[in-house]
Amino acid sequence: MRTSTSILPLLSSRTAIPQSILSVRLLSTSLPRLQSQSPIPNSISGSPNSPATEPTRPASKHIANPKFLTDRPVKITHKPVFPAPHNPFAPTPAPKTYNDITLRILRRVNRLLGYNRRRRTTARETGRMMKGIVEAVEYDKDFWYGECDLPRTFHTFFTIHYLYVLLTLVRLRALPNYIPNPLSPLPQSAYPGSPGSTTPVQRPSIIDTLDNAGCYFSRVKQHDYRYQQVLLTHFFDIVENEIRLMLGVEITREGETMKRLREYQERGNFARMSLDYVLGLTKSEDPKDKEIADGELASFIWRFIFARRGTGKNLEGELTYPEGESMKKGKELEMAEQIETIVKFVRRELNRLDSISDRDVIAGNVGMFGGVRQ
Repeated sequence: MRTSTSILPLLSSRTAIPQSILSVRLLSTSLPRLQSQSPIPNSISGSPNSPATEPTRPASKHIANPKFLTDRPVKITHKPVFPAPHNPFAPTPAPKTYNDITLRILRRVNRLLGYNRRRRTTARETGRMMKGIVEAVEYDKDFWYGECDLPRTFHTFFTIHYLYVLLTLVRLRALPNYIPNPLSPLPQSAYPGSPGSTTPVQRPSIIDTLDNAGCYFSRVKQHDYRYQQVLLTHFFDIVENEIRLMLGVEITREGETMKRLREYQERGNFARMSLDYVLGLTKSEDPKDKEIADGELASFIWRFIFARRGTGKNLEGELTYPEGESMKKGKELEMAEQIETIVKFVRRELNRLDSISDRDVIAGNVGMFGGVRQ
């Protein structure tokens, strides 16, 4: 593992354990004892004295309904579209085809006009990462929706995809700004390439040279790779598209869509804080913090993905199933082993992403996520 670009040591001061650790522990209520005779393994159980209730959420003018999960349990069976269309209700346009000579001319002109400028590189490479996340969830849909029996609703769609986004964001936060532009080739695959496949350093074009000069004189924002912001933009474009499909809202009706989009943006912020807390425990010098790190990660998975399954009268927690469906009998007894599997997956993927060089990450060559159960 590279010592200079290791993910966890490079967590910013905003993501490290704060001095007032009690305020962060509110985001990490521990996994309660299931209402069954099947014990929870120690490796995924949380603190026994922590409350199992939702922490008090601050008042916000953006939250229309603090208990909002989904307006109606619409069943979602389709694979999300990326890049998200401007209007999901419009018919898909017919693909355009060009002959080889036209493609060669367009590619040369594209390079001359700045194919590898910072802004375009950021949007393109994070788009490839987002494409890989969509494919990874689709590949493991039998685990999420079959083995875990999570409802096929918009809420579950959001939480599963956002878990992969969170893991990618941890790696992107470790990127320094001084890495030279990789000058990606054209054409380029729509999917993230394999680590080590980044092209050698090439001679930049005139526009790229001017861009480099501007970055040189701006030491504070040298190269200024905004991969985190743009990856989140890609993801919430998909989220907005799915909200419109769920509610049947036309493109001209923005109010109802934006209200729910803000709600899920806030959910995402809470999830990032919770995962940062777990990573802080992992790198803490206190052995007691490291000892409970996996338990707190399991608690986060239970709250965020399983929506506190095992609690409530029907043991479904806060999960809402499509009309006419419900949780299969006994699934709350299998949940402990499934959470442990997801915890191992999260740790394994964080280590994999950490082993990838910064140059490969900038070029979008981060590889595909592995299966949850390996």
